[in-house]
Amino acid sequence: MAQQDTGQAMPPLSFETYRVLIPPILGLTLASTTTDIVVQQAHRTTGVSTFNGTAMIIAALIAGMLFLSTLTVKRFTKRFISRFIFASIVVSGLCCLALAVLHAYGVQLSLTGAVALQAGVAAGATFIKFYWLRKLRGTSAQAAVIVVFCALAISEFITFSLSFSGELMWYIVGTILTFAQFSVVRISRELGAAGDPFPAVSESYFGTNEDRFSNRSFLAVATLGIWFISVPMGMGLGFSSGEAIYMSTVPRFMVLLFVIIVSALWIRNGFASRMRAITTSIWVAMEVLLALGAVFLSIWPNTISVGASFIMGSSLVLQTFVWYLTIAFISFGWRDPFYYCTLSWVSMTLLFVAGMRLDGLITQLFPNNTPVLISIMSLFVLIGAQVVFTKLLSSPSERTERRQTAGEAITEEDIKRVPLMGVLAITPQEHPAMVQQKPDVHIATSVMEMGQRFGLTGREVEVLTLYALGHTQARVSEELKLSTNTVHTHIKRVYEKTDLHSRQEILDYIAEYGSPRP
Repeated sequence: MAQQDTGQAMPPLSFETYRVLIPPILGLTLASTTTDIVVQQAHRTTGVSTFNGTAMIIAALIAGMLFLSTLTVKRFTKRFISRFIFASIVVSGLCCLALAVLHAYGVQLSLTGAVALQAGVAAGATFIKFYWLRKLRGTSAQAAVIVVFCALAISEFITFSLSFSGELMWYIVGTILTFAQFSVVRISRELGAAGDPFPAVSESYFGTNEDRFSNRSFLAVATLGIWFISVPMGMGLGFSSGEAIYMSTVPRFMVLLFVIIVSALWIRNGFASRMRAITTSIWVAMEVLLALGAVFLSIWPNTISVGASFIMGSSLVLQTFVWYLTIAFISFGWRDPFYYCTLSWVSMTLLFVAGMRLDGLITQLFPNNTPVLISIMSLFVLIGAQVVFTKLLSSPSERTERRQTAGEAITEEDIKRVPLMGVLAITPQEHPAMVQQKPDVHIATSVMEMGQRFGLTGREVEVLTLYALGHTQARVSEELKLSTNTVHTHIKRVYEKTDLHSRQEILDYIAEYGSPRP
């Protein structure tokens, strides 16, 4: 049996345990499919969106306003989140419905009207994705991988199937899928948070030894790598004039095949808890697809859809990897989850569009531009893969490493020296994760205070202590010699008394209102 990379193994496969993952899988699938078929023409072209990316740029600007609001709001309230997802579904669904009705009656939309409706679909569907990523806060890396790659594979299969239909069918299906989100959201609330049965462990996400300070800095490094690799992907999608490339049936099927193979491999790794493979070989997969795409673009410049299929497959894998990293940011960062969702998505989307526009600029300067484009694409890939991934990810800063060797505690100043850590808000704002802290003692003490504050019984305090420490309900029942149903009942009563509804919310409460750390 293959050895697991982390000490956190996935529980045995059963519907009772894994059903909590079904709503986020469905939610991400429905939102992604809506974007793919309505805004990206069912991948019949490589365009980021219709109208040469304009609709997606407008959606990115709208998301940028949400990002700016996160700079002043520490945490959005539950009421705001409920209204946010309701408004997102309504806006996206009504825009799809309007497109369907207008197309059915043969109404010719003006350019402004068409762009506005497409942007509404893109923004609404994207915000729905943000909601589901937020729901995965505090979820283990293994469960996160299973969710995002299942959503990718299912979404791409539906998109490929609908690529043989017309625009009216796309708009109708987009409307149905969007309004179906209401049912999925309701089911998700009934099942609870995915982080409860699958609690997050930082080392599982980052694939490094748990004593290494570079765990959190991986997020900053990976983000920088994503920024560099997004540009050549955009250039490949718009090769060589900056216009979207038409994809016939064979290239579209190749994209589906790439996605299915990659998704199957990483879902398997997730179930096997081989998380080190996720954080390293996912880069290899993206770069191999991107490199092969560049090779075929160079060999067959007159049949560019073949090379474009490799690059499009790589871009879809990258978007899914961004989901995965966003969940990591959300789980271990101190800002509101929407901060990380908007920052990652807006950056990647704008860089995709910028890469396509760069093609057009180079075409004006160099009419026979294939060698120039391939060279620039290769340069960006080299920077992203070698300079960022190999060097910065390989070890922490020398000063930090010396302090670890000497057995000294890592200070907040050390944290600030890691590239982009402050900008990306990866470490807790008030309590950075220092090696000398005793989180078990802190949590236990804080839970006792919660017991007094909310009138919890002694048994509820015992259950909540183990639960907050990351134990599953099954493990808590073993430790306290209670039945699983009894433990579930105690946790449900704790939720009712505290008005907190997930393990992560309890940990957030402890971090903000619990006893001071030693």
